[in-house]
Amino acid sequence: MLHLGSQDRGRTLVAQGAVLLAAFCLVLVLGGCDGIFGATDETPNFSVELATETLNTGAVTVEEIDRGQYGDIVDGTQEVLRDEDAYASLWRQLHADQDSVPDRPVVDFDTEIVVAVVLGERPTGGYGVGIDEVLTTENGGQVQVRFTESVPGDECGTTQVLTSPYVLATVETKGGDVTFSGSEETRPC
Repeated sequence: MLHLGSQDRGRTLVAQGAVLLAAFCLVLVLGGCDGIFGATDETPNFSVELATETLNTGAVTVEEIDRGQYGDIVDGTQEVLRDEDAYASLWRQLHADQDSVPDRPVVDFDTEIVVAVVLGERPTGGYGVGIDEVLTTENGGQVQVRFTESVPGDECGTTQVLTSPYVLATVETKGGDVTFSGSEETRPC
């Protein structure tokens, strides 16, 4: 038979246990802050050497050569095109479902590369992509393409059709590793 007094005592023991556990956790936290276990005057000795190169804006010429909402590439990609064959192949893929493929803008691959950002399939209209800036090291060894995807806000009216926004641009550089850095912004209506 269970007595009412036994239930109260059990609740009291559980409450006391919870208080002790909280106090123990507090001791551990404060101990990590040098509050209980003593502070030392020694500062940690971290020695890290980083090889860095500064990226400069305006060091390269960038020209947008094509932008669209209805590219025919379903999967998102970022591409660096260094020759006419790669450029022609991507161009055909982007414009595959059109009755006639438009002429490609002329690119001098001796001094330029083409960078392409294809978002891939999106559920509605209202999406877009643009290249914000291209940064490069002084010697052109590294190039970073920064782009922004614009997304329609929740209250925006959009076309109810699948889209695949893309943008292509020429960058005045021949060599170097190219990386892409993207961000997203919600477009208000």
